[in-house]
Amino acid sequence: MENTIFITLEPYLAQWLKHEMGGTSPIPVKRASAEAAILQLFLQKQPRDPQYRPQIKALPGQVEILLPRFRLRDTRTYNYLPPRGEKALHQCIRNRFKVAMWTDLHTVGNVVKRTDIVISDWMEKHGIEVDDKNWNTIAKILQRCRATYCKNNRLTDHKSSKDAEM
Repeated sequence: MENTIFITLEPYLAQWLKHEMGGTSPIPVKRASAEAAILQLFLQKQPRDPQYRPQIKALPGQVEILLPRFRLRDTRTYNYLPPRGEKALHQCIRNRFKVAMWTDLHTVGNVVKRTDIVISDWMEKHGIEVDDKNWNTIAKILQRCRATYCKNNRLTDHKSSKDAEM
């Protein structure tokens, strides 16, 4: 039996992670990845509290992550991720997402294209369902990334709304 954990992720992030890791469920974590390092650091033995019941299946909004095997930390024993570890893993996944998005979308070729089309194409390519909530979230993340690097902290005149007129 393989050990898994459950972590709450935003829908776009869960879809992106599943696509990046091969599209299977439970989502496997690559050995020697940043996620594996965080899991190795934070995994603990199950709590001894008699009220504690291990989670067996994912709740709405959660994804199931397959624990990799560690040489020094046996996941048959160390298979509980405390809230602090879940927060660190969530932040790691979110940061990887932002780096991948920025790397792909902030290119010379994409600067001259309409942002709404570029974002939708990128979402489809990375297994993210193109709906208004996901699209608006990703557009806002991209807008904030661009604002970080704009001179005088001003955004450009690029259209960033799906409903914007030409």
